[in-house]
Amino acid sequence: MSTTQLVFLLLNGLALSMLYILIASGFAVIFGITDVLNFAHGIFYMLGAYLAFTVVDATGSFFVALILGPLVVAGLGIAVERLTLHHIYDRSPLYHVLITFGVLLIVTDVVELIWGTGTKFFPTPELLGGAIAIGPVIYPRYRIFTIGAGALIAFLTWALFRYSDFGLIVRAGAQDKQTVRLMGVNIGRYYTLIFGLGTFLAAIAGALAAPFLSVNPEMGNEALIIAFVVVAIGGLGSFGGSIVAGVIVGFVQTFTNTFASELSGFVLYGLLFGVLVLKPEGILGTYEIREQAAKLSYDETIKPVNLTDRRVMAVVGLLLIIPFVSRLPSVSQYGVGLIALMFVWGIFALSLDTVIGYTGLISFGHAAFYGIGSYAVALLTVNFTNSFVIALAVAILFAAAVAWLVGAISARLSGLYFAVVTFAVGQMLYQLALSWSSFTGGSNGFAIDHVMLFGIIDLSETFAFYYISLLLLVSLYYVTKRIMDSPFGLQLQAIRESERRAKFVGYDTNKAKRRIFAISGAIGGVAGALVTTRQTFTSPDSLYWIVSGDALFAVILGGVGTLFGPIIGGAVLIGLDQLLTIYFDQWRMILGFVLIVIVLFAPRGLVSFYYILEDALGNDRDADPTASAGSDADSINGDK
Repeated sequence: MSTTQLVFLLLNGLALSMLYILIASGFAVIFGITDVLNFAHGIFYMLGAYLAFTVVDATGSFFVALILGPLVVAGLGIAVERLTLHHIYDRSPLYHVLITFGVLLIVTDVVELIWGTGTKFFPTPELLGGAIAIGPVIYPRYRIFTIGAGALIAFLTWALFRYSDFGLIVRAGAQDKQTVRLMGVNIGRYYTLIFGLGTFLAAIAGALAAPFLSVNPEMGNEALIIAFVVVAIGGLGSFGGSIVAGVIVGFVQTFTNTFASELSGFVLYGLLFGVLVLKPEGILGTYEIREQAAKLSYDETIKPVNLTDRRVMAVVGLLLIIPFVSRLPSVSQYGVGLIALMFVWGIFALSLDTVIGYTGLISFGHAAFYGIGSYAVALLTVNFTNSFVIALAVAILFAAAVAWLVGAISARLSGLYFAVVTFAVGQMLYQLALSWSSFTGGSNGFAIDHVMLFGIIDLSETFAFYYISLLLLVSLYYVTKRIMDSPFGLQLQAIRESERRAKFVGYDTNKAKRRIFAISGAIGGVAGALVTTRQTFTSPDSLYWIVSGDALFAVILGGVGTLFGPIIGGAVLIGLDQLLTIYFDQWRMILGFVLIVIVLFAPRGLVSFYYILEDALGNDRDADPTASAGSDADSINGDK
């Protein structure tokens, strides 16, 4: 490599690093003060780019856009915080994640509605056009401006926290919120300002990136992943760590994109995974998530219902006869297929609830196991056999094995560190599926032959698939409930309430977490296997993190920690998905609003409405025979 090429690459790496520092520092600022993993951070970056584009188009001034666009985005961030997060800071981080995920869904669709889905071409500002000589290199003037502007903004942000009264108060609030309140400080107001500052930093990064990176609705997801990677490597909540990691990641990506572009994603996620395994707190991280915010907990426990409950038996009986009446005008074959797909998503949501609902650990990588099950069936069918029984067994085995390994690596982590590790694993597998095109079909995926049951039943046929999906759903629910009613299940619940206390009484909590993660992965693999069996097609989309977000949505929508609630949530989610796509192009925006409303006003999910209605009608559940000591699955206990 020549000296000219090396200097050019170093300058490119520095320019990219400055953008990453601004993106990640906003993310780190919000998390470090409020304990919120802001999944909407990427869309604020995207909005900064789009608003800058609009202001330049209206005024012709890039510098006006560079100031006005981020200020408008900061105002939007403040409004989002006041309307949503401001009311739930005392809840589990899971609810924070889902609120911001809902905002992501809404804003992404709003952007597509206003600006369209195509790429916008942002002209380089005339004043900053052309190139200048830096030693032996002729380098674009705008990128030099980006390096200088990024460094200046990062320095001013650091100085704000280090030397101002504002910085002193927010740092004190991050350490001990209650003490700061006792001193007469309205810490909630400072949380709002911090959220506005974090979104401002993301938006100004988007505005700076717009002239030399593509402006499109996908840029938000890309920025979110970068923010996750940089902040986790540098140290969750560490502003200085974000700066160091931003530089490292910027240079690593620049050089790998130049010399080994096919490995770029692996190197990035491999770096993240290695840091989290060897030093979970990150390079400069000394910050620890407050224990009371580390896991899911709830005051009301809605116990899983028994399969022998008369209401469950009535529902299952109704589901058994639906295909027989499918020839009636009111019930179509399409409707039968849709219900079968609801069963599959019920299985997937059930798999996630075994981890979140019973250990309190937040997994944001369950798409990995869903995708493994999908690819296991596809690859086995193409290369060896189209037997469903064999394909399903292989899918379960591989998904459970990978889940066990993930559990083994991340079991010693807690809270949001666990969520970040699972996210990294899912994205690594997604990148693998994209890059290994000779094996996985790459971004196009690949189609397979029909999968057969016992060599005679084609499971891509609607009715056959319906009954096998229903059978697997009922069987997996039964097995899962038996596990959760066993001493092992009680051990998991003890971990959820207090892992330290569980260790004190002699439980091997790491072993328990490995086991339940393997069980959860196996169930997730079943869901992926069924989808591929039905669609006779698979692609890397089955591994993308949005699938994990949808699974989390289903769990909360139905009722976390109930087993049957997430099954209902998965069914409702896929039903809304299919229904809304018929009438609305921006249907995920509606799902985002539904998610936010559920989190704010019905955190125990849809199943809680049944019990609220039952209480309103004056029924005494304790007097019901199905809620007796031997079958108390329908009761709600006030104890944690």
